[in-house]
Amino acid sequence: MGPEAAHGVPMKEETVRGSERGHGSESGGARIDGGERMTDRLAGLRHGVGGRQVSRSRIWVDPRFLVGLMLVVASILGVWWLVTTSSRTTPVYAASETLTPGTRLDRSSLQVIDARLGSVEGGYLGAGAAPPPGIVVTRTIAAGELVPLDALGEASAVGVTTLVVEPAGRLGADILPGTVVDLWAAAPDGDGYGVPEVLVSAATVVRVGEDEGLLSGRGSVTLELAVPRSAVATVLSATAAAHLLSVVPTEPGER
Repeated sequence: MGPEAAHGVPMKEETVRGSERGHGSESGGARIDGGERMTDRLAGLRHGVGGRQVSRSRIWVDPRFLVGLMLVVASILGVWWLVTTSSRTTPVYAASETLTPGTRLDRSSLQVIDARLGSVEGGYLGAGAAPPPGIVVTRTIAAGELVPLDALGEASAVGVTTLVVEPAGRLGADILPGTVVDLWAAAPDGDGYGVPEVLVSAATVVRVGEDEGLLSGRGSVTLELAVPRSAVATVLSATAAAHLLSVVPTEPGER
């Protein structure tokens, strides 16, 4: 019998089964290849997500971001400092009355007020302690004005003193303590007076006094003036010689 007869149908069945096993192996290989490709895709996705995370972390440490953050913090601190300093008040001395050159500084002529001075606080007399002894005013300080340190000095450095004069006639309403005036004098000349001349320029009115006459009913006006020491002899000589004295306020631009 030939091979076909010897094996018969069983041989064909084995051939068919072998063929099926071969196809099964090929399909299994396809499934394995597909699984590997799917695994590679998942790995690629994970790698991509990880890459984006790394890139995002690099943005947070970017020097430009740090510089911007520092600028924001600095601006916030600057605004806070400005608001704090502008709202803070400091007790300082202010003149309770007009203080003229040569006036000795003491508590009786001062008052304490709370002022917002900011960066110029060091330029005014603080009320934390009594005024320094022996200090006088070197220029006029109006009533209610804060006492600046540059308007104070030693008495020897002022170079002015006060004299009381009696000007002719009544004074104008604008002659007040602190007013800067020129003192004029006219010498007697026969039945009248000669041409008036300026005795003292830019004298400061310290005090205004007015007394009512008991007999005549006419009031006499006296002025206490702060004048340079060098002009004292001239004023006293004019007073002794019965010169007619007058005071004239100076213009603001002439002070």
